[in-house]
Amino acid sequence: MASCPACGESTDPGEVACPRCHLAVELFEVVREAAAGEGSDRRSAETVRELLLAAGVDDPPPATSGDSPAPAAQLGQSGSFPAPTSWPDRPRPTPGAARVPLLPALPTAGEIPVLKRQIDEYLGLGRRQGLDFTEFHRRAREALVTDDRRELEALSRDLFVHLAAALVEELQSVGARRNELQGLVATSTPDAELEGCRAALGVGDLAGAHRRLRHLEEELTRLEDEWATVQILVAECDLIAGVVRELGGDPAPALGPLEVGRSLAREGRREEAEPILARAAAALWSVASPMIVTDLRRLASEVGRQRASAVETGPAVEELREFAGALRRRNYGAAVQAYRRLRDRVGPVPASPAPSNNAGPVGPA
Repeated sequence: MASCPACGESTDPGEVACPRCHLAVELFEVVREAAAGEGSDRRSAETVRELLLAAGVDDPPPATSGDSPAPAAQLGQSGSFPAPTSWPDRPRPTPGAARVPLLPALPTAGEIPVLKRQIDEYLGLGRRQGLDFTEFHRRAREALVTDDRRELEALSRDLFVHLAAALVEELQSVGARRNELQGLVATSTPDAELEGCRAALGVGDLAGAHRRLRHLEEELTRLEDEWATVQILVAECDLIAGVVRELGGDPAPALGPLEVGRSLAREGRREEAEPILARAAAALWSVASPMIVTDLRRLASEVGRQRASAVETGPAVEELREFAGALRRRNYGAAVQAYRRLRDRVGPVPASPAPSNNAGPVGPA
């Protein structure tokens, strides 16, 4: 009886996939090796060297201490990955709570003392929002000296509209951040703050909306920091699955651990989700790697041909080096990105049957 390397579930002999996470049994060994930091180091080093030589590039320099392989769950900064919105297997967030109202109705104009208090409050709120109210301050000084009711009303109205528009714009931006998190984790507290902010804006309570926004931003920042690794890992898995499909392959045998990791994250079980998602990335890479390397051989040969013809190949060569460096760091998402950029520079993958996955994955060099 074998244990699944992704989720630890026991698998009976003859099973084709883990009964819990549905990782294909044929991928057990490569995922186990990746989780242990072992595997095809020599084979991958030879593959990378072969690609660079095919492109007419000298062997890459030996890895430095900063190039050492990263632990499975330590896959780089979130900024290393694009917003993963273009891959169909990522669940789309529910936008309902992110809707914002149109600009609220203007408050009723009061007497001059009321108008002065409103203007003072709006100016203070503008400072807290970090808005440039230089012109409004100039108008306020003049209107407060003359007690011109018409000018005070116009100034109060203009300040209100300007502040409300800024708050609505910020709420849309913060709502988008909440939506990104909602696809992964429970967001009940941000949802309540978001709804409260919308309600405050709806009745013209700009100060209340501002307070709610600050609370919402603090909570989102806390959640983003706490769940950053999960977000990075899910983005990487989506990225790898996407390139498998682009190359005519099927990521299904390796998708089970990704779905289990997502489910654990939605239940708030971050410490359980992270290692499963890291192994999901390794499993997906074992499917993607043979197809990527097959096409990289074509691309590297084309780069070598262009180089021999005195065609400028510097950017393409740099992408090959980026691929090699990402592979050494086990940053599979960055490796996929480097491959895609190289493919865009040199040419698309030719129409042909997808290569077999039996060649084995290319692991870290």
